Amino acid sequence: MSSVPRPLLVMAAFVAYARGLAGTGRSRLVGAFQPRGMQRFAGSRSRLRRSQSTILTRSATVADAVDLQYNEFPAPADSDKPAVIFLHGLLGNKRNFASLATSLSTQLRSPRTIYTLDLRNHGENTHDWRDECMSYTDMSLDVLAFMDRKSIDTAVLVGHSMGGKVAQSCALAHPDRIAGLVVLDIAPVRYYSDAKNEQSGSAWRAVEAIVRSVSKVDVSAFSNKREVDRHFLEHGILEDAALRAFVLTNLDQPRAAKGQEAPPMKWKINWNGIVNELNSIAGFDAAGCILDESVDDSERSHRYDGDTFYISGGASRFVQTSYIPQIQRLFPNHLLTTIRGAGHWVHAEAPEETIKLLRTYLDR
Repeated sequence: MSSVPRPLLVMAAFVAYARGLAGTGRSRLVGAFQPRGMQRFAGSRSRLRRSQSTILTRSATVADAVDLQYNEFPAPADSDKPAVIFLHGLLGNKRNFASLATSLSTQLRSPRTIYTLDLRNHGENTHDWRDECMSYTDMSLDVLAFMDRKSIDTAVLVGHSMGGKVAQSCALAHPDRIAGLVVLDIAPVRYYSDAKNEQSGSAWRAVEAIVRSVSKVDVSAFSNKREVDRHFLEHGILEDAALRAFVLTNLDQPRAAKGQEAPPMKWKINWNGIVNELNSIAGFDAAGCILDESVDDSERSHRYDGDTFYISGGASRFVQTSYIPQIQRLFPNHLLTTIRGAGHWVHAEAPEETIKLLRTYLDR
């Protein structure tokens, strides 16, 4: 019998599986997990310059957290595996992962309870809108408070875009609470909307343009989603039909009382808070410290050594080769794979491939 510990054999099998996807399917392997006892990634460490300010001016605590709304997909009572928590991206909500979570809950060899959350200023968190404080330190404390409320000791976090940054921030600040990390098409870096980082600049510039243009639309003047959709199209706002439909999931149309006119439509998203905090959302921080690629973190110990799985879209510009040193520095035990042809919403554009990769990661 082999003397290699079973966890390493399982991990080796997973890496071999990912390499198989690289050769036969839509996924392309870029890096590999580096479990303890196995060879570490041999990338070079960049000499990074220190920014003028690396400490956030406000110190957040769990007591400041938003009581996040959620959906639960329970596992059988005898399940002893850490829960899985899905975190949506900017302008998303917990329903974005409903189909994926439902499929995953029935396909895992070792069932787990799965949660999908509404992050602050999104979804059904209308009871506690925040016009400030959307740093990743703040939002990761929301997730930690949710885990405490549900008596979850450790969990695997799966985050897309902004939610992926929340997940990474949480893992760096509270590594003892995070049993695993899956990041969908985002890196722990600052995204710029100008020529300073032109590779991804156009991508983030488009995000900012969408937020600023949509936030100015007073939806109370419309009676249904169809009218809002037509207004967007006629005024050149969100010309892409799929993106328009995604944004319109944030509309709320209250039901009319019997014999009365329907109340005006409203947004289920705090546009003021999001517009005010676009700079924070574009950046990256954890435990109250700015940790984007402009900061030399060598004097501090921000690092998550757990297995971290990055899944990027081959047609997306949000994960660049130039970001690998930053990923390696903060998450040395990572695997990065790309699903060919998928864009930024990789889990929506390639759901079967995403579920297959998640299932293999969770059952490793």
